[in-house]
Amino acid sequence: MSETLARLESFIADWREPLSSCAEAVFHAVPHAGLSGAAPQIADSLVSAQGYKTIGFDWELLDTAAGPAASRSALGAFEDALAKDLAMKDEWLGTERALRCGRDFIAAFAPHTATILTNHIVRDGGKSEGWNPISGATYEWAFVGFDDSAAALLLLTAEG
Repeated sequence: MSETLARLESFIADWREPLSSCAEAVFHAVPHAGLSGAAPQIADSLVSAQGYKTIGFDWELLDTAAGPAASRSALGAFEDALAKDLAMKDEWLGTERALRCGRDFIAAFAPHTATILTNHIVRDGGKSEGWNPISGATYEWAFVGFDDSAAALLLLTAEG
């Protein structure tokens, strides 16, 4: 097992229960072998293998090094996704825990090759301006991360 896969297993062991408190959390991690192409193609390969819809170049590439307030920030996207429930009504993880979850997900991948994408259109501060669905859920937020040795899908869904 690669170091990345071991870190991803640790990530989901730590975060499955908090994430499942307000959404259905689907997590799937695989070795990177067999995944090729541009980042959106890798994301599509991973989600289609799990039975979800592909969205091609509608995957949003996030900045893994940017602070939460920056444009296309991976941390900002995790904050926006997890601080409140997916319907944006009630507190979920709160800001600090949402950022910690994002940091933990990013840190599971090798620092110099980590790539994180989302199915949301992300702007300043990681704020969503809509999404491209991969499931049939009323609300969803998907993150795909990968490096040279592993890839993972984190899909959070909820009904209205």
